[in-house]
Amino acid sequence: MNMAKNIFALGVVILAVFFGIRLIDARQEVGVFLALMATASVAYLLMIWLVHSREPGPMKALVGCLFLGLIFRVALVGVAPIVSDDVYRYLWDGRVQQHGLNPYGSVPNDPELESLHTELTRRIHPTNAALPAIYPPLAQRLFYGVTSIHESVEALAIAMVLADVLIIVLLWRWLVAAGRNRWWVLAYAWHPLVVLEGAGGAHIDLFGTLFLVAAGLALSLRRSLLASVTFAGAIAIKFVPIVLVPLLWRRIRLMHAIVAAVVLVLLYLPFVRDGVLPVGSLGTYLSQWRFNAPFFRWLEPLIGVPFVIVAAVCVGLLAAGVARRSMRCDDPRAWAWPIAAAVMLMPAIYPWYLVWLTPFLTVAGTFPLAIWTVASISTYAVWAAELGGEGWNLPVSVELFEYGCVAASAVGIYWFNRSSGQVVHKGY
Repeated sequence: MNMAKNIFALGVVILAVFFGIRLIDARQEVGVFLALMATASVAYLLMIWLVHSREPGPMKALVGCLFLGLIFRVALVGVAPIVSDDVYRYLWDGRVQQHGLNPYGSVPNDPELESLHTELTRRIHPTNAALPAIYPPLAQRLFYGVTSIHESVEALAIAMVLADVLIIVLLWRWLVAAGRNRWWVLAYAWHPLVVLEGAGGAHIDLFGTLFLVAAGLALSLRRSLLASVTFAGAIAIKFVPIVLVPLLWRRIRLMHAIVAAVVLVLLYLPFVRDGVLPVGSLGTYLSQWRFNAPFFRWLEPLIGVPFVIVAAVCVGLLAAGVARRSMRCDDPRAWAWPIAAAVMLMPAIYPWYLVWLTPFLTVAGTFPLAIWTVASISTYAVWAAELGGEGWNLPVSVELFEYGCVAASAVGIYWFNRSSGQVVHKGY
């Protein structure tokens, strides 16, 4: 019970951080924001350490900790967006659909569409405003659904928090079904990045993660049709989880895979014009967007952009293939590492991309990824450069810190397991 009290105390520290963030302008006061998030990250990692060995306390204590996690989110909903303006683009994509337009062909800076703008959609960054939509069709339908109810940042933030809460429920169910330590649900519920990008940023990645976790749970329970359809839903929100396809190989029925493919086609069909698959500005993003991507930056001059992108997908698929052969379908490493391998080679790695990893940070084998997810928050130091007139350029020192932390943790885990003789998959 004393351990549960210590964990709750760490949660209070995280809560104080988020209430502190409410009181500042994170973009104008970057140093203060990063110091606060660093404090929350250290508290989070200490919690992970306490949970790792055994169940810290009774069910009542865990429920109290989860309630505290809900308060984290409530604290930030009213101040979103904190450090990213993607939500304004979500509002635009939803709004144009309400007017019967195709978001893949409706560019925000089009003079002919000026009358559709609101005060919020005029805040879209000029670079983004020159491009058509990039998000896949299910994401577009979610934007449409939320904005049809209420066209506001708060409405989208609340929608993401609802998805967030559902992820926690599904993770709890997954842990119970596997007979494992239910306290591991805090590895997701208390993650500072999840709270920041969900309640504080309204990023659509939360909904994608919800569908992915649903697919993982369904696969573990051998519900082939549900696993197939929810996995297709995850891909239809963002393409990130497509590298996990090998995990479903011979674990789902062929007919159910066909149903999932049909679902994908039906989602895309309303947006198809002249027989062209609606991918919007995806090509522009891959060819021009660059952020926090040292591995891509090193490879691009050697083999070119298309081959690096193909390599990223292939590495992710290969990692998933290895996981399919050597791990159970409920092993979190099998879900986390292929996504991490693919994202690591992408041309832009924004912090919210790593939200996809957060439900699976529950074994020693994914601890380096836990470090990466919290260290990635440091990349918001880019706002200091932006405000200083240096453009959206991330200092190399921040990349060295971020990936240095990941490398150091990986080496530390390796030597710890080697010296202690522990099995790396102990825990969830």
